[in-house]
Amino acid sequence: MIDKRGRLDDQDVASFTAAGFEQALVLDVILVVAASTMTNYTGSVTNPPLEEMFQQYAWQA
Repeated sequence: MIDKRGRLDDQDVASFTAAGFEQALVLDVILVVAASTMTNYTGSVTNPPLEEMFQQYAWQA
């Protein structure tokens, strides 16, 4: 979904359903990708502080 920027073809959907997922779940995948994108953009713009309980897991780059 992300690699193709949402431009799935019939084979992509067929592979998804062949893996055992219902075709209706494609919409759920779209929803999760959209929510993740909005969350990541918001975090990048606002740069909120990491909550104290997660400080020990902070990325050390």
